Amino acid sequence: MISVTTEELKSILATIEEALSLHDKWREELLRTLVCKLPPAAKDIAEDAHHQCAFGRWFYSKGNSHLRNLPTLKKVGELHQAMHKNAREVCLKVKGTGLVATEDYDLYLGSASQFRDELANVRLRVSHTLQNIDSLTGAYNHTKLLPDLKAEQQRLKESGAQYSLLLMDLDLKEINKSHGRELGDKLLRTTILSIREALSPVDKIYRYGGAEFVICLPGKNTDDAEQVKEMLLQKMGEALLETAGESDTAFHIYYSIVKLDPDAYLEELLDRSARSTYTITL
Repeated sequence: MISVTTEELKSILATIEEALSLHDKWREELLRTLVCKLPPAAKDIAEDAHHQCAFGRWFYSKGNSHLRNLPTLKKVGELHQAMHKNAREVCLKVKGTGLVATEDYDLYLGSASQFRDELANVRLRVSHTLQNIDSLTGAYNHTKLLPDLKAEQQRLKESGAQYSLLLMDLDLKEINKSHGRELGDKLLRTTILSIREALSPVDKIYRYGGAEFVICLPGKNTDDAEQVKEMLLQKMGEALLETAGESDTAFHIYYSIVKLDPDAYLEELLDRSARSTYTITL
């Protein structure tokens, strides 16, 4: 699941763009230092050199602790630290004897290239993700849903695994009428965020249209999906009450659970009308 907001993704993308430019500049400056046998910069020989560059200051900032735990960015952090460690070893030898062994320079150069390549790959993935998620809720947008489900159907034909869909339609009419669309949008964001945080990494949520959402639950049969639904409704209720406080406005959630059949006609499957209602009074 996507575990960061659209705003954070945009911030990450902008930071990566700047980091790639600054990385190239840093490599050029370090090469100049080595070729011209200049004194290395203090920041390059510091034990925490990976914290002192522009990317490091952003990456290790207090507010980004949750980003550092993302597998993709965690790998970038490891490569970044290794690159600065190898650069530091080279700089210390320049400062000491003035001589750098070929293997030491190659080790630094390889790690610097590997870091840049990985950072460029992350830029592509973040950019692609931004193009495929709903900016209001952070769920995947509807254009991805049918292609992704068709691909899952093909895999199900081969594996015979279980796969369930939890369909949810959030009724915002009373809230929008009584309190305005701004609160309605805020509650919609809050609701979907609570779902995204509660789902497992392999589960996905798509905005199918308006306030309709499809939650994909690979590996789960309908009984498993029922348990997930109960857990999500509880999380959603807690999040909504915390956001909106108490009033006399009803928030209706219509839901149903369907099995993803490998040969099912997807549009018909997603448009099933027999849905139960769960009401939260705000």
